[in-house]
Amino acid sequence: MSSTIPDPEQYEWTFEQRGNVGIWFMAGWRGFADEDLEAASEHYRERGKRTDIDATLAVFGDGTNLARETQEYMGEEWSTNGEYTDVDKIGFVSDGTTAMAVKSQVAVPDTEIESFKDLDAAVEWARN
Repeated sequence: MSSTIPDPEQYEWTFEQRGNVGIWFMAGWRGFADEDLEAASEHYRERGKRTDIDATLAVFGDGTNLARETQEYMGEEWSTNGEYTDVDKIGFVSDGTTAMAVKSQVAVPDTEIESFKDLDAAVEWARN
């Protein structure tokens, strides 16, 4: 693992923090290159483990449609990353079924995991 956190401006995903909630926007994703996925994962781990983040959200865009193997990979990766960060809540947001599909693949002990269709509802849940 590198000593610096990947800069979201160099990739196709973005990051925002709202209070104690870290939000990764994967909105343009139609299948990122491995480098982008690895950078997003590393950013999630290193940014999410800081004490100013208690909950995380991943937001998928309207056009995101993940193949089953990608969902499984993301489930494994997010489960490992969630344990590493030790956050209290992990949420996934999408208009379609992507958030539910990824959520169904994620398992992190002692962490609430939920899916949403609305970002504002997800942020409210993550803050409480």
